[in-house]
Amino acid sequence: MGVVLILFSILAYTQTGDMPSQSAMFPRIVLYGIGITGLLMIVDTLIKVKRGKATNDSSLTLNSFIFQILIPGAFLLITYQLLTIFGFYISAFFLIMVVFFYQTYRANNIKITGKHFLKGLIVAVLITAIMYIIFTLLLGLPVPSGSFFR
Repeated sequence: MGVVLILFSILAYTQTGDMPSQSAMFPRIVLYGIGITGLLMIVDTLIKVKRGKATNDSSLTLNSFIFQILIPGAFLLITYQLLTIFGFYISAFFLIMVVFFYQTYRANNIKITGKHFLKGLIVAVLITAIMYIIFTLLLGLPVPSGSFFR
């Protein structure tokens, strides 16, 4: 998997050459991060093999398929539909809220209370505001506006 990430980051980086330097900055930073993650995955595997702790357990259970692939995939499909209707920032806000609640429920088994909902709302607003500042104000990138606002 590490090799795939490195190859993907190299191939995707070659596609940023035609972009203006300011617009290419964010994708390049993300691609550097993907490449470094791939490299770290390779190093981690080599260290585990050297220590004799490597496992070859790659079985996929129904539980992990549902909660790690199916449900997050459904979130992304719903977000895509929201993106075409409401635009980037509203869709991102929705996705951040849903992922926040889903992750805290799955990791800590915390039910949604008023306090927890407020915390999720604050996190979603802050992250969406930061994305707006970076993408729209600093980088000047156009984002999808959705058919609802046309």
